[in-house]
Amino acid sequence: MKMKKTKLNKEDIVRYEPSFEGGLNNEQVAERKLHKLNNHTKIVTGKSYFEIILNDVFSFFNLVLFGIAALCISAKYFAGLFFMVILSANILISLYEDIKARRLMDKLRVLSEPKTIVIRDHKEEEIKVKDILLDDVVLLKGDSQISVDGPLLQGSLLVNESQLTGESENIAKKPGDMLYSGSFVVSGNGRMRAYNIGNDSYIESLANKAKKFKRSPSVILKSLRRLFRVLGSIVIIMAIATFIVYGVTGQLGNYQSFQESVKGISGSLISMIPSGLYLLTSVALAVAVINLSRKKARVQDFYSVEMLARTNVLCVDKTGTITDGTMKVVGVTRLDNSYQEDEIAQIMSNILLATQDDNLTAKALKEYFTYDLTKVVKVALPFNSDNKYSGATFGLGETYAFGAKEFLPMKKSLALDTKISEYTSSGHRVLVLGKSSNYIKNNKLDGEIKPIALIILEDHIREAAPRTFKWFKENDVQVKVISGDDAQTVSVVAIQAGIDGAEKFISLAGLSDEEVKEAANKYNVFGRVNPEQKETLVLALKEQNNTVAMTGDGVNDILALKRADCSIAMASGAESAKNVSHIVLLDSNFDSLPSVVDEGRRVINNLQRTASLFLVKTTFSVISSIVFLILLATIGLRYPFAPTHFYIWEDIALGIPAFFLALQKNSERIKGSFLKNILQKAIPAGLMIVFSVVIIYFLYMLQKFFNIYTGIYSYEAATAMAIMTFSIASLAALYKVCSPFDKYRLFVFLAASIIAVGWLIVDSVMYFHTDFFFTLDIKYESLNPVNLVVIAIVVVMTFSLYLLINRIISIKKGNN
Repeated sequence: MKMKKTKLNKEDIVRYEPSFEGGLNNEQVAERKLHKLNNHTKIVTGKSYFEIILNDVFSFFNLVLFGIAALCISAKYFAGLFFMVILSANILISLYEDIKARRLMDKLRVLSEPKTIVIRDHKEEEIKVKDILLDDVVLLKGDSQISVDGPLLQGSLLVNESQLTGESENIAKKPGDMLYSGSFVVSGNGRMRAYNIGNDSYIESLANKAKKFKRSPSVILKSLRRLFRVLGSIVIIMAIATFIVYGVTGQLGNYQSFQESVKGISGSLISMIPSGLYLLTSVALAVAVINLSRKKARVQDFYSVEMLARTNVLCVDKTGTITDGTMKVVGVTRLDNSYQEDEIAQIMSNILLATQDDNLTAKALKEYFTYDLTKVVKVALPFNSDNKYSGATFGLGETYAFGAKEFLPMKKSLALDTKISEYTSSGHRVLVLGKSSNYIKNNKLDGEIKPIALIILEDHIREAAPRTFKWFKENDVQVKVISGDDAQTVSVVAIQAGIDGAEKFISLAGLSDEEVKEAANKYNVFGRVNPEQKETLVLALKEQNNTVAMTGDGVNDILALKRADCSIAMASGAESAKNVSHIVLLDSNFDSLPSVVDEGRRVINNLQRTASLFLVKTTFSVISSIVFLILLATIGLRYPFAPTHFYIWEDIALGIPAFFLALQKNSERIKGSFLKNILQKAIPAGLMIVFSVVIIYFLYMLQKFFNIYTGIYSYEAATAMAIMTFSIASLAALYKVCSPFDKYRLFVFLAASIIAVGWLIVDSVMYFHTDFFFTLDIKYESLNPVNLVVIAIVVVMTFSLYLLINRIISIKKGNN
């Protein structure tokens, strides 16, 4: 019989103190699992399902539309409910895309879910971090993310707690010292006890402020929120004003007048609401996440796509991006002839075995230096981002260390510098092996060392690297190489990979923050960079109004990743780097980044291009509603347009073209303010269409009140003319959005124009010969030939004036 899992109260939990060798036994593990004493915390990737339903179904504008639908039903105005078909389709499409994107993100999160190794019943076992049990013994090594709180039981570690304290200084930990979740291991090996887990851990008590970071604000998100707040306020104010004016003027006096008034009221309010813009944004971003997921890129939140699309400076490391991470030792040069090559090989083997370093450099060295450990290790100094060297003190007090020349304490030597330069100028990496008679103290070499050999290594450049960096150059993205290696070596490798401007290089070793900032825009290759300098470079580039993306895979990249507008981590990298990144490349393939950036640009560019279409109608509706409220209050002329009158505009000049334009390839870098860009296109178009409608009703009033001949004899004729005019004039906004034309956009515009005119012709024929439900509800019998001529003149005048205004705006922008 299967036992039911239950959760104990804290006071009822039995605590264990397992040994670091054995860990929890099988019975203890079973008991912990039974009572759900694991490291589970609430993880939200993107919007939750509840948020999806809330946002997609019960948004403010949807609730307004539901209210208008109820109003139409109460007035038995069922013809005006067609907008509910479109609204329902919008909701279903939005729900489908959002849920599909959420599921894909969940699947990718599971694929890349962080794992760790625990000791259970004297055996090592790899598990998911969320499955760590209370009092588990957890193995830690360099680059490990610490996911629970507890004491270090065995070993020695160098730990970075910057995500908790804000201080970047690494802290040495010995047995008995507490380790906290949210920090990470810089170097060393050890075992800890999971004393506090899940919501009881230190980082959870800080409400995830350390592990989670403030992401770069989305321009689109901020713009849309601001826009929807303003439009929401306008809709509410206009609704109140409309009912007041209609009530005061007696338009709601009886049921028959109420029914007639509902047509105008619903038409006015519905046309103000850009519900399609909300749908377009939601669907566009959801589709982007789905497409990026198929490209093996996990997006942490939808709006990361925007920052990726806006990127114009990309900061990369040499290893793992330009090169594939593999390297090999190509030779050893003796500097002290008293050491034979096999002695040097033995010394290197001893250091590597003592420190247990497992980074890419160490792996290449281990393949070349394969001797067994022959000395007693007294003090081991694993590689870390502060020292940038490895070393050990052995049994008789002799100390050996290797690393880059710049970071080892040794006397300056012109001869040594010349010899090293011979190798670095050809793109090789050079490590210096040296000896000291002093012990290692406080995790540093004590005193100078004497160089005894050079270790020459060679990186392997990715085959696709030249093609990848060529894409970035052609698509207006400047590449900056930030590396801990020798600047000249990195420059040579970057030139071989085809990075533009790679000959401009500088070493940041010993430079102040101010000097680093000054160098940020002068050079494209930076060598000997420490983690703090990486962060300084990213901040300096952002201060120059650049949108900066940063790729990284190690703990030394975390500070810069957190500061970048868009941070991109490799799945094969450190867990801590992935935790702070916006996007994770699950195949750890940098060569796929151009397609990822391209997808982001396509979505955001097309979203920005088409968003203005929706605001043209909103602009028209708000201004025309105000005009007709004034006319109703003064001369009794009420708002004439019902929801059915906007079908051509909403579907043919707006909805369908927006869908097809959103699918087009677009690799241009995003520039400028999202809101400013769309309003510059929307407001002039909306004003021009309002102008065209006002002209028609002005001509009608001249005919009615002053008996000046205009050919417009009735309110119905003026309304029919206005509907036909704005149905055609709405194509002016589509014309502007499609410009400059290519074959695809020209086809969209011509197809929309032909269908719009064709719809009017077919609708007029159907009006006289059938009672088909989907009519535009235009009173065609009220029109005469003169009215058609006036429509043509007004449409041509509107188009011409709109194009002239846009030309003036373009010239003004060019002069600025």
